[in-house]
Amino acid sequence: MSVAVLLGPAGPETVAGEFGRLGVDGPIALVTAGWEERERNDAELDRAVGGGTRNLGLFGRRLDILESDPEYAEEMRRVRTLLTSLREVYLVQLRHALLGIEAVRQHDAGARRLSGVQLDEAIETVRALDERHAARLEAVLGEFYALYPPHERPAIASHRDAVASIVAQCSAVAIAGGHVGVLTDCLHVCNLGAALADVPVVAWSSGAMAIAERVMIVDDHDLGGVPDEVYGAGIGLARGVVPLPASASRLRIDDRNHLALLARRLAPRVCVLLDEGDRIAVVDGGPADFRNARVVGPDGMVRSAATAA
Repeated sequence: MSVAVLLGPAGPETVAGEFGRLGVDGPIALVTAGWEERERNDAELDRAVGGGTRNLGLFGRRLDILESDPEYAEEMRRVRTLLTSLREVYLVQLRHALLGIEAVRQHDAGARRLSGVQLDEAIETVRALDERHAARLEAVLGEFYALYPPHERPAIASHRDAVASIVAQCSAVAIAGGHVGVLTDCLHVCNLGAALADVPVVAWSSGAMAIAERVMIVDDHDLGGVPDEVYGAGIGLARGVVPLPASASRLRIDDRNHLALLARRLAPRVCVLLDEGDRIAVVDGGPADFRNARVVGPDGMVRSAATAA
């Protein structure tokens, strides 16, 4: 039986408590790639879970792959440039589409919530834009991996084999947060998802985002005014949910219109808020257990899953 536990911001003791709840007895593999250059600063986490951890070193492995395979690295840079261009166009379109929603809402002085045919159509425009962007990202990366199959690149294959071997010797895997873009890149290039089929996983903060199927970047207080955006795909260990860690500080949590829009953009996936103390669990890739988490409904109300059901 495989279990994935997704947490919001969590300290080492909280993470250790989750492994205790799961009955993990044995070494734990660590993924701290999101910490980038600080990847190996894991002593506190190691002590909390009882010592003997094995850091998979995914950030360092990714750097080694790019240094060892110049052809792959050069093509990856080209792809990243293309992805950046796609994002820039998407954000331009997204800003205009979001302004359209606000214009429709204000036009109808009686619409105090996101409802009505015109608003539904405006929201669907944004949702369709999100889905097209996600599909384009997938298509670009799919074409790249078809031309440069990772399993056929010796440097990548070697690191993937090493990672799978270490995970096979461990009783569980811990996936920390940090930079979600770097983390997801490292998880994908090292094919960690394939090694996690029968291993308990605890992931927190950006780590929780990275093991879902859809990564959504939300920061309503961004100084640059960047709107909530579809970032790309995680490794799909937790399906049907979009985790939003640190929602108390990142979301306009009292703005029901805004939350309703976010929930409807992400539908049919469930928008899950993960602050300190929140927790969801996924067993054998099945439906998530939301009993200790909060979800955002299409009306913008935040509820416990039991209440929402």
